[in-house]
Amino acid sequence: MATADELTQYLQGMGSANFGVGQAYLNEGMRDFSGPMEYFNQILSGNKSQMESAIAPEKNDILSQYRAKRKQLAASGSRSGGTNEAVAQSEFSQAGDVASLLQKLRPQAAAGESEIAGKIAQLGLGESEMGSQQLMAALQASVGLSQQSVERRGQNLGLGEFLANFLL
Repeated sequence: MATADELTQYLQGMGSANFGVGQAYLNEGMRDFSGPMEYFNQILSGNKSQMESAIAPEKNDILSQYRAKRKQLAASGSRSGGTNEAVAQSEFSQAGDVASLLQKLRPQAAAGESEIAGKIAQLGLGESEMGSQQLMAALQASVGLSQQSVERRGQNLGLGEFLANFLL
């Protein structure tokens, strides 16, 4: 039968092991979420250069399409005012498409960031639950030891009473 000290040491060891596992999972989750969080933070920053940096691949696709369109206009169009107007219009459209892309991505980034924050909170709650379970196990073990001690005292008193009656 384990003593209270042995049980305490065992539970402390289990608690430390579970805490270590929980910390490892929490740290791994935080590392996994750091990239998407940085991306979403850049989009939501309000800083134009950070926002455009985050959407650079999509922005470059838009710019390439408009460059190709302007190149085609220059090659096939005459040097009239209509061609120049079409090129100028494409530059405004290009800026509008980039702004539209940002307008579409900002709500998605906010939702994504919120989802990640929820998952991080779940990781923290899971770790907290493991700690609560360890505390409950320690309390139950302590109550069990106290109950056994009371039972032993009762048995000892009963034995003492029996011997006193027997001897008298």
